[in-house]
Amino acid sequence: MPDPLSPAAEASAPHITLLLELNHLHIEPDRVPGIRALAADPELDWGAFLDLAARHRLLPLVGRHVHRHRLDRRVEDGALAFPYPWLFASAYLGNRHRNQALCDEFGPLLADLTAAGVPCAVRKGFALVEAVYHDAGVRRISDLDLLVDRGDAPRVHEVLLRYGYEQGQLAVDGDRIEPFDKATQMAWRMRMNNQLPYRKAGHRPDVSDYNVDLCHGIFPRGTQTDVTVADLLARARPAVLCGAPSMALEPADFLLDLCAHLYKEATSAAFVREGLDLQLSKFLDVALFAGSLDEAAWGQFTERALDYGVGASVYYALHFTTALHPGAIPELALDKLRPENLDYLEGFGAPEGVDGHWSQDFIARLFDPGRRHEAGAAEPGPTQAVLSARYHA
Repeated sequence: MPDPLSPAAEASAPHITLLLELNHLHIEPDRVPGIRALAADPELDWGAFLDLAARHRLLPLVGRHVHRHRLDRRVEDGALAFPYPWLFASAYLGNRHRNQALCDEFGPLLADLTAAGVPCAVRKGFALVEAVYHDAGVRRISDLDLLVDRGDAPRVHEVLLRYGYEQGQLAVDGDRIEPFDKATQMAWRMRMNNQLPYRKAGHRPDVSDYNVDLCHGIFPRGTQTDVTVADLLARARPAVLCGAPSMALEPADFLLDLCAHLYKEATSAAFVREGLDLQLSKFLDVALFAGSLDEAAWGQFTERALDYGVGASVYYALHFTTALHPGAIPELALDKLRPENLDYLEGFGAPEGVDGHWSQDFIARLFDPGRRHEAGAAEPGPTQAVLSARYHA
């Protein structure tokens, strides 16, 4: 098993090094003493660690590690190895409870869509938990992502209406869904490959709202590719998700979807400005699912990426996944997909036609929330400035 600690992480601040050590679904027992030693470092900033784990959507996973490996136990010198164990364990258990609530909501919906004969496949979250995480508490799920042909969207719309969903956003009072303004609706329809989100108020402390996202392609709108939703759905495989009969993408298509999604969000100026472009959890998704592919699936994956003309965006996701999870991606696949010119790996804004170039390397910007200002975000307030300074410490 490859050492999960990359050379770039060894020179990082203590809280970053610790998070990278915990950024794995499973931790070998012989690594636990080293993790305890990292946690006992008096220079470790626990406030920065907590913020970083939350930003990268890893709090539940950290909580499971704290519980399973008893990282809260005292080390030999009597120092507490991992403080606030209840906080991290609560994040893990609370996320499991929340994801179960989502399953209870979405299971009947999926069953009705299947019974109605609507061709659709579940993407990302729930399909990933079933395929590689095998633990509903580890990965935070935001919504139900459905791949559906644009022509079938009206049929799904009718089912969602019966379940009380509306296209809009949660109102400030948290009790209702209010429609998007006309400008947002128009911009969304022109630029996005998704329907406007369908939401329903959750009326729960752990579920503010239920969200269903209808997607009409796994590659960004405007991408020149011959693949159609009908092709993807024809290859999809039966799966039981949220306790209901459904469909999930065929493995090679599943990984293409994960890579395309990661590339879109990592390089979109809009996502950069919101600080949502780079999250360790997205790279972990890719690393784990990549580990589930056999040789035949890797052959299908690389062949389709090149045939569909998306080799560069797929390589981007695999390249940086390898930086965080050495050995997760076969060298043969990387060699086949590697473009001649790699300058784009340090750029952003391509999805919007913006030619931006990062001033920091990948590892540095991954942990610096101040990167969003390079894409034109507003100047940081006092809290944001302090957090950015912490990551440079």
